[in-house]
Amino acid sequence: MLLTIDAGNTRTKWAIFNRDGEITQLGACMNKELATADLNPQTLGYDCAVISNVAGKVHASLLEKILAPYYLPVTWIKSGDSACNVINHYGTPDTLGTDRWAALIAAWHIKHAPCVVVNAGTAITVDALHCPAENHQQGEFIGGMILPGLSLMQTSLGLGTAQLPTPDTAAKFNENTHIDIFARSTAQAIDAGALCAITGAIAQMANALEAKCNQTPFIIISGGDARVIQSYLTDIVTNPTVIVDNLVLKGLYLLERSEQ
Repeated sequence: MLLTIDAGNTRTKWAIFNRDGEITQLGACMNKELATADLNPQTLGYDCAVISNVAGKVHASLLEKILAPYYLPVTWIKSGDSACNVINHYGTPDTLGTDRWAALIAAWHIKHAPCVVVNAGTAITVDALHCPAENHQQGEFIGGMILPGLSLMQTSLGLGTAQLPTPDTAAKFNENTHIDIFARSTAQAIDAGALCAITGAIAQMANALEAKCNQTPFIIISGGDARVIQSYLTDIVTNPTVIVDNLVLKGLYLLERSEQ
């Protein structure tokens, strides 16, 4: 059994995979609560672990401290030139966020086709996965975008301006929230601007990737704001759009399995 850990900017998520690649247990906590998380292998039943960490060195040290007493093999994922039939065309491949790399690996193994891969968390990444005509067995990450997530985009306006309000962090978007591009209040204008900026970036990436590969790409979305983004994205694109929960964790499983 394998423990996969996705340590993000705000939350740390984990899953236990069995030998068939099925998730048997899931867990998550805020990063500030990690010290109290139960990652005991006797409780969760794993015998090795693989980690993606983009939360910084202090968070990595805490994870090491939590796992050290169990004396089990732990792999810290690093982005590379290629893995699992995906080539990384980042200018300096090892500087690609390991969460993005794992998500791209998972997306390729799900679709084996051109994809726009969206991770919708504190930050939002919009990555292009190309499938060259001469080799349909291999995907190529050709680049992507990073922009603030919905909450970060909203709150940054309030923090960085004199008169714009800081939205109530308890009042979150959901897929039934009505957004009017002709907003008639400042709060609604901020909400509309944030959501339109994000869905517009995804749509632009989808159009650019389609032009490059002469094939309509899938859009795969994961993360806490995936459902909100999908509900509005489908109004402006015709691409097949799917939500895949735990995309990074699934990619970590594939990366670890490829090393065996």
